[in-house]
Amino acid sequence: MLSRTVLADGWTGRLDASVPAGADPRLAEAFPAAVPGSVHADLLSAGLIPDPFDGTNEEALRWIGDSDWVYATSFARPADAADRTELVFEGLDTVAVVLVNGREVAATENMHRTYRIPLAGLAEVNELEVRFSAPRPAAAARREQFGERPTAFSVLPPFLRKMACDFGWDWGPDLATSGIWRTAALETWSTARLAGVRPVVGVDGEAGWVRFEVALERAGDLAAALTVEATLAGRTVAARVEPGQSQASILVELESVRRWWPRGRGEQELYPVSVTLAGGAGQLDAWHSRVGFREIVVEQTEDADGEGSGFRFAVNGEPLFVRGVNWIPDDSFISRVTREDYSERIRQATELGANLIRVWGGGVFESEDFYELCDELGVLVWQDFLFACAAYPEDEPYSGEVEAEARDNITRLMKHPSLALWNGNNECVWFWFLRDWENVLDGKTWGEKFYFELLPSLVAELDPQRFYLAGSPYSGARDREPNDPSRGVVHSWIPGDFREYTDIRPRFVSEFGFQGPPSRELFDSVVHDEAPAPFSRDVVQRQKAVGGTERIEDVMGVNFGVPDDFDEWYWLAQLTQARAVGFGIEYFRSLSPWCSGTVVWQLNDCWPAISWSVIDKAARWKPAAYAMRRAFADRVATLQRREARSEAGSGEVMIVLGNEARAAWRPVVTVERWSTSERLAAAELRPEAGALATIAVPVPSSVLEGPLAVDEALVLTADGIRSVLLGGYDKEFPDAPAEFSVQLATEPGGVAVTLTAGSLLRDTCLLPGSIDENAHSDRNLVTLLPGETETWHVSTRHPERFDADAVAGVVHTARAAHVAVAG
Repeated sequence: MLSRTVLADGWTGRLDASVPAGADPRLAEAFPAAVPGSVHADLLSAGLIPDPFDGTNEEALRWIGDSDWVYATSFARPADAADRTELVFEGLDTVAVVLVNGREVAATENMHRTYRIPLAGLAEVNELEVRFSAPRPAAAARREQFGERPTAFSVLPPFLRKMACDFGWDWGPDLATSGIWRTAALETWSTARLAGVRPVVGVDGEAGWVRFEVALERAGDLAAALTVEATLAGRTVAARVEPGQSQASILVELESVRRWWPRGRGEQELYPVSVTLAGGAGQLDAWHSRVGFREIVVEQTEDADGEGSGFRFAVNGEPLFVRGVNWIPDDSFISRVTREDYSERIRQATELGANLIRVWGGGVFESEDFYELCDELGVLVWQDFLFACAAYPEDEPYSGEVEAEARDNITRLMKHPSLALWNGNNECVWFWFLRDWENVLDGKTWGEKFYFELLPSLVAELDPQRFYLAGSPYSGARDREPNDPSRGVVHSWIPGDFREYTDIRPRFVSEFGFQGPPSRELFDSVVHDEAPAPFSRDVVQRQKAVGGTERIEDVMGVNFGVPDDFDEWYWLAQLTQARAVGFGIEYFRSLSPWCSGTVVWQLNDCWPAISWSVIDKAARWKPAAYAMRRAFADRVATLQRREARSEAGSGEVMIVLGNEARAAWRPVVTVERWSTSERLAAAELRPEAGALATIAVPVPSSVLEGPLAVDEALVLTADGIRSVLLGGYDKEFPDAPAEFSVQLATEPGGVAVTLTAGSLLRDTCLLPGSIDENAHSDRNLVTLLPGETETWHVSTRHPERFDADAVAGVVHTARAAHVAVAG
């Protein structure tokens, strides 16, 4: 039987160079190391460096990515007699040489694949070393070898098969690290082992089947006859593998199966499966997992006029409006992300209403924990191959590394029912069009062979049930502009105010978003400027997008004005992000079924940053998260101007009801016309949105006889859902001073905060972090009409800190910025 010993103990790391000037002199000695781990995390744990996320430490620690490192441990010779002894590294980051007893046994250049290294002639106790080359110089050397290529950010990522955002991105730091980032193990086996198991799952009506495609590796007696048994839900089928053969295909059928559904549409039924390998000496190896029976189809129906085509997911025959989020690595040092971290983040995504997560191509193929949790929680996974925003060489040995990593990860991940789609790249095909790569590259390769030949052929070979998309964005043909909104999937990155989303009618939006700062508590913990300001030193360190803060201020200025006070600036920056995210989702959703999905950039952060995330690095919800949850709810009611426009106040206003539930929805809808202090007109109606349907009806003329004035607002209320549409912009709306009373009541797990409005309170947010940094409000962005009451439930371990004065200080509302008038 295959025996596996995880090599997790006794590791040390050391700097394989002179200690840099100004660094801790103790770096001349070995330090304890974690495996899995990374050199930055190890140095931090050993007290040899400050926190890379704090202040401007990112810049001070750049030398780590410019240095070589050595990791070492020892292991005993396995006691059992076996034909093979192998070192197995599930992740080495990245350019490394592996030595056993001083002898080189392997050289690696790919973070994203598993390495199996045969060993022979072992001593009783053996010394193991992994020597890592500094990632920046290594990438620069390969850039010299292959020839420079255009990139969006750092010039280095295309030349190493390493997590691209390690070298920095427009939301993440440049903290290129090294280390043994996934499990290291020693395996021994005889006769044969299971080299790969691919369960190809099918469903037909009530029946289901799994075809187990099994690859074997033989050792020792190559003529041995072997038996492979596959078990599905208690039913076992065996196949004999004749001498010399190394493949087996076993079909197991069930007359009746329960289907796996995405969240909101049904249960997540998972079936245990196993494959065992036996020979003359008994069982040799075993593999265990789970599968789900579901049918996922990506429909790309051509429009009747031939001018466009849709892009829609259908699951088990039902069309699905995708409410998705883009996922980046959850920490700059990916080995620190635990199953608990994945569980918290994916559960947060579901709490926000998401039914799909896109794993972006500048990160990693995530751990088994990630995909298992998506299986269990009913979250579809859109999986990018690891190419992003750059031209890539196709030369050998680079091309061979790409194929090896793709084979590894397709085989590893294809068993998961949550996996819905393989995507060839992020924005690479688009950039070929957008940035004139045909001329810029002057004949050099850029990855075209990967996206249009290698990767689709590997998916067809290894995971034939899944859809392959050549890129994101993509319009369905190599010679067609990829970001055409009339076809396929688009990235909607608008140059101006978020209202410009309405200038297009996309079929599916796989990226859009807007930046905003993290929770103030997280921000204050890493920013140490004496007087923080949008462009002060430590604040600038949090902003990695060129012109990012300027863009925040541009859009803030259009809507609210740009205040002089930093605290007010901070709140309005958060509110601007929330407005942009909510506006975009609600608009795209209002186009259903023409538009069939929207995937927000982005869910999470890898460090404390001003970024597009809706959940910050401390796992706290930004105001934008509440906007997303409202717009991603199964049932949504919004006010939409239907015509494209350049002015905020023009266009026909429609009441849009979006219903992603299986039951029809017929709410009592009230639409009111308000000035700052009084209701001017009102009407009640009972429109009906059918199951899985979106409808639009005009605002009654009795309420909207003419355009809204800039000091007027429409207020829509439907089954407790509220939508507000201003006649102009917030900075033009003359809000009265915010008046409200506060009542408090302690309750299990926290405190109930009840606000009663004495004036119109728009987009009211209760942000309790300054009272208790770990407190969380169950709702936000609530508009209260004068006299209305709303209760926030705040989870906190310190309810005694909450009193009326403290709560009043953390209530924020939408209103025009306070801007100093030049004297």
